[in-house]
Amino acid sequence: MNIPQPSPLELRLSAYIDGRTSDDDKHDVEELLVNDPQARSLHDALKRGADLGRRTFDDMLKEPVPLDLVRTIKNAPLPRRAVRLPQGPRPTLSFKPSGLQAVAACALFFVFGGGIGYMIGGNPAVPQFSMISMPSTSSRDWLDDIIAHYRLYARQTNHLAEIPADRPADILEWLTTNTGVGFRIPDLSDSGLTFQGARLFAAGGGPVGQLLYRRTDGEGDGDVIAISFTKTRPEGNRSIEEIRNDTGLVSWVTPLATYMIVGPSSAADLDDIAAKAAGLI
Repeated sequence: MNIPQPSPLELRLSAYIDGRTSDDDKHDVEELLVNDPQARSLHDALKRGADLGRRTFDDMLKEPVPLDLVRTIKNAPLPRRAVRLPQGPRPTLSFKPSGLQAVAACALFFVFGGGIGYMIGGNPAVPQFSMISMPSTSSRDWLDDIIAHYRLYARQTNHLAEIPADRPADILEWLTTNTGVGFRIPDLSDSGLTFQGARLFAAGGGPVGQLLYRRTDGEGDGDVIAISFTKTRPEGNRSIEEIRNDTGLVSWVTPLATYMIVGPSSAADLDDIAAKAAGLI
C-alpha cells in the first residue's frame, strides 16, 4: 500500500503547529493563514489531528492491564528445565536497557502516537468526527487558541474583520446562528473604542464569535481590543484574569456563555472595559 507523502505546505503547517519554525517562517505562515482559506482549513484539520493523536496516546498510557492477562501471567507454569550436555562456559546475554535506551523507547511511542494524529488529521472525513465525538480539550488549549487568533488578526490593517461594522444586522445573525450565543454589540465609545466588525473562528473544537474594536483616542491609539464569546466552559466554571504572550485576558461566565476581553498586556483598563461590556452585551 502506498502511503501518500505530505505536501510541502503540510510539512510547514505541521512544523508551525509543533512550534518548530523560525520567527521569520512563523510570520510567513501566519500571513498565509490570513490570506489563504485553503491553508487555514488544512491548518485546522492538522491541528485537530495532532490533538487527537496526543489524546489517543495519553489514553493508551492510561489503559489498565486486562485482569485476564494478569491472571494468565500469574498462573502460568514454570518453564521446564532443559537437560544440557556438559560444555564449555558460554557468555549469557541479558537485556538491561540503559537510561538512554529507555528514553529512546518512550520517544518512539510518542512519535507513533503523533503519526496516528497526523494521518487522521490529513483525512478530510475525520475533523467532523472528532468535533462530534471527542471530548473538548482543556481550557488551556482553548485559551491558547483565543490568544493565537487575536495575535494573528490584531496585526491586520485592511482585513481586521470578516464582516465590517456597518453591517450590524448581518453580524448578529451570523454569530448567533453559528455560536448559539445571543448578544448585543456594545457601544464602548466612552472607553475610547470604535467598533470595527466581527469574526468567527474555532477554539478548543468549538465556534467562537469575536467583536473587534480599535482604540481611537488617548494612550495606545490603534490598539485592537476584542470581545470573544462561546459556549465552551472553562475548568471550574470560573472567571479568568491573566497575561499570556504579552496578551491580557479578562473573562466572565454566565449560565449561557463565556465572554472574554482580549487586548495588549499594556492596556491597564481591560477590567473596566470588561465591566462595561458585561452590562451591555
